[in-house]
Amino acid sequence: MTRLATGIYCGSAHTTNPVVLGEALNRWVPRGAVTGQLALHLYAPRLARPERSDYAIAHGLHLEPPAWARLHQVNLPRTRVFPQGIACLEMPRALLDAWRFAAPAQRRDILWAALWARVCTWKQLAREAQRTPRIAGRRDLERLLGWFSEGATTPLEVRAKHEAFADPRFHEFEWQAALALPSRRVSVDMLHRRAGVVVELDGDRYHSTRDARDKDRERHTDLTAAGFVVLRFGWNDITRRPGWCRERVLATVAARLASG
Repeated sequence: MTRLATGIYCGSAHTTNPVVLGEALNRWVPRGAVTGQLALHLYAPRLARPERSDYAIAHGLHLEPPAWARLHQVNLPRTRVFPQGIACLEMPRALLDAWRFAAPAQRRDILWAALWARVCTWKQLAREAQRTPRIAGRRDLERLLGWFSEGATTPLEVRAKHEAFADPRFHEFEWQAALALPSRRVSVDMLHRRAGVVVELDGDRYHSTRDARDKDRERHTDLTAAGFVVLRFGWNDITRRPGWCRERVLATVAARLASG
């Protein structure tokens, strides 16, 4: 047996299990709630597990936390959520706390991954930020949220526009551009109108259901039939190999312009 906190023990094989750690905190301080990255991971297990667990407690409690946890005295809200049975702050608050408590170099990655996992919407996060008087890195957070207000619907579109394809070589591309095809009107993520090159960002709408995939294939076929070259990039492409994405787009545009 291993001691996790005062009066709380578990089998040695379970000392890093996120659910066990969350339950240990709940049992140790029953009126508290898990927040930050541990709460995000409990809600969306594909998100990274944190090295330390953040726990929100009421003002006035003076406790010595175990080495694997950090305590934060806050005005505890009445409403909580219970992913995997663990009492947590609501996800917009948990994501904001994850941003606040993280090292500056890690904040953007935490934010993008959480929004992509749909733990909450950017609007919910923005409302939570407005209610919070002090936020570490507020200027950068508000800048990122402002990108969504420009019309992007997913974190993938935001990262593509402001990170992967942000340099001057892409100034001729239109974003969320309208096209009148012979069969219908469509809106595409990126369009180089002169070269006839379309870039589509495959987000949740592309992968979610069979019906969505069928509609997307039909849309791709209509674009190709109308003479456009269509390039598709997904989350891993944009976030893990943006240089490759840029090279493919620029090479395609150059080839089309040279042949045209």
